[in-house]
Amino acid sequence: MPAEKCVVQLRAFTPADISAFTEAVNASLDTLLPWMTWAHRDYREEEAESWIRFTQLQRKAGLAEEFAIVDQHGRLSGGAGIRFARNRAEFSAIGYWVRSDAQRRGIATQAVTQLIDLGFQRPDINVIEILAAEENRASRAVAERCGAQFIDCRYGLIVLEKGPVNTAIYHIHRDGSALSQA
Repeated sequence: MPAEKCVVQLRAFTPADISAFTEAVNASLDTLLPWMTWAHRDYREEEAESWIRFTQLQRKAGLAEEFAIVDQHGRLSGGAGIRFARNRAEFSAIGYWVRSDAQRRGIATQAVTQLIDLGFQRPDINVIEILAAEENRASRAVAERCGAQFIDCRYGLIVLEKGPVNTAIYHIHRDGSALSQA
């Protein structure tokens, strides 16, 4: 039987999310450890608090928007964010993760779609990039479901615990066209 589809919203992280964020990370190590270098066994509330403070500083500086992904029951289901390009040689980029027991319900796809819409509200953003380890099939599938175009694989754009890996590059263009490769 397929898992129940969730309806999610993105909202800014707050200090009230520290415990839920910590619990979600520790409950999701099976799917986080291969792909997220910040995740580790015995992730602590102090680390979650530091991350949440950092997201608030990034938001105030206009550098990024990081969000808690919250399901229709108010449960923290993961995190997603967009980092804004700092110069013309960079692309704004989206990242995301969903807790293990909430995967395969369309949560990441909904979150990324909302981030794409948010990103294109800024007139200076014409291309948004998603990078995923080449072997991270789930993350790549989310990018594709959201309409991102596969551009290329390049070595070393993502560095995991085991070292640099091949990275799949995806782009979403404001007008939906497949523009030139990066």
